[in-house]
Amino acid sequence: MSQLTTNEKSKNPGNSALQVEKSHYNFQTYTDLPRWTSYWHQITETLALSPKTALIVGIGDDIVGRVLAEQGVQVYTFDFDKNLHPDFWGDVVEIDTVLRDKRFDVILCCQVLEHLPYDKFEPVLQQLQRHAKNVIISLPYSAIKYKIDVHLPIVKTVKLTIHIHKFFKRHKFDGQHYWEIGTRGYTKRRIRNSMEKFFTVAKWYVAPYNAYHVFFILENR
Repeated sequence: MSQLTTNEKSKNPGNSALQVEKSHYNFQTYTDLPRWTSYWHQITETLALSPKTALIVGIGDDIVGRVLAEQGVQVYTFDFDKNLHPDFWGDVVEIDTVLRDKRFDVILCCQVLEHLPYDKFEPVLQQLQRHAKNVIISLPYSAIKYKIDVHLPIVKTVKLTIHIHKFFKRHKFDGQHYWEIGTRGYTKRRIRNSMEKFFTVAKWYVAPYNAYHVFFILENR
């Protein structure tokens, strides 16, 4: 996938403990249908930007990276877990130190930043801004959801999803997520305000077939 040599890979070990082991990304247990549709959004949003290079922060099962590479994108990876063999190894809160002067057309950072305390969210966004033209972020959306799909002849499928925020619920660290959009204190507006300090939010949406994931397409100013 990558043209980087072993000697070019980062030696920064980061400073955080692993939250999950490599076995967590087993296809049968990790890649369910909603997650698979989320991958589709990651891929299509990236390809819509016609990038030559992309950096994936958080390798996971590497399905997105492999598909993008097959589509002609030069893909690089960043992760804290050395066992996933990333091109750049380190803690995302120190991504500046790891990447140094490297820049990419797109950085994908999907289902990653909720694994950090919120006080580190904006500092990481500021660092990502220095290394990409565009950044694609997805974050978990904690809400009560009601979904209706109506399939009509000739007319396209009509999708209606109602979200009721869990503003009454305070998110507690569950071993992985420090916070989620929709819980008390973490409104979409607050998250967008943080992003707009460093980027233009070109668009955002809740994935139609995975209402737990909210996508933000960010443009560097």
